[in-house]
Formats: sequence, structure tokens, C-alpha cells
Amino acid sequence: MATRDRRIIKRFPVDFRVDFIHAGDYMISCSKDISMDGMFINTTSPAPVGTHVNLIFPAGDQHEVEVAALVVWNREKSIYQRPGMGVQFLTPLPQTVKKNFLKHIDRIVILSEKGIST
Repeated sequence: MATRDRRIIKRFPVDFRVDFIHAGDYMISCSKDISMDGMFINTTSPAPVGTHVNLIFPAGDQHEVEVAALVVWNREKSIYQRPGMGVQFLTPLPQTVKKNFLKHIDRIVILSEKGIST
């Protein structure tokens, strides 16, 4: 039986750098998909469900933006899927981060309208 996606806010496939801090460790990773309320982070060291993590987004010109998030699910590596964790943002995304997401999303929409796969 297939599972139904219960998300209300649409997610977009976007691959960009996002790091996170968990238990004092700084982990370098990247995204797989994102929406305005959460994202999937590719990582071989996902934090446990229910854990609060701080996400670090590059904001250009040597600046970084930190956003609080909650790990809502995670998975280990398998032959079918990448390892990682799904997180829900706990604080509103700053405008600089939103603009960066929207640039990536607009590019995906334009390419898909032209029939080019991303």
C-alpha cells in the first residue's frame, strides 16, 4: 500500500548547501527538497527524531544565516534512498534565505516548462 504525502505546502527539489549544528557538532550537508516550512537534509549522521537543530544557510558575501528546526523524521542509507532527515523550521526564514530559495525554485520552474530535467 502506497503512503500518501500529507504535506500541505508544496516542496521543490533544490540541491544546495545547508549545514547544521547538533550536540555541539557542525555537520556539512546539502538539501534534497525544500518548502517554506521545512526541508530534507542529506546527511549520513541524521539527528534523532524530536531533536532541535540549528541550520546554517549561506547568505552570500561571507555571511551565514541560522534557523532553528525540529527533526520530524530520519532514515538510514539504503540501496533505494539517500540517508538524511526531514526537518520543520521553528523560526521564520529570513528574507535573504527566502530569496535564495526562490531563485532556485524559479530556475526549476523555468527549466521544467521548457521540458528540461533538473
